[in-house]
Amino acid sequence: MDLDLDDFADAVTARASQWNSAGVRWELHRGPTRDKSAAWIVCTTTDREAQLTVWTSGEAELDLVQISTGTVISTHYEMSTAADLTACLDELTHRLTSAPFRT
Repeated sequence: MDLDLDDFADAVTARASQWNSAGVRWELHRGPTRDKSAAWIVCTTTDREAQLTVWTSGEAELDLVQISTGTVISTHYEMSTAADLTACLDELTHRLTSAPFRT
């Protein structure tokens, strides 16, 4: 899948009100244009920090930390459809807002 980073930005922005209501602070970033460009979102809650990085190749990495314990979860994704991107953002939302923290 060639991931359009504008589509990623739109999907992130579409979740803004849901994240804001759940107390998730977030920032969207874009890297420089390259053969394999990337964009990422950094999210923070009272006890969790996450970074989801996506590349135009369709690859993605989700790194999530529970601040109080230092527990880290890293997940790699290979996205081939728009539904895969949606599922990845759904998982990010779930991991940020659900209790207890699951590895």
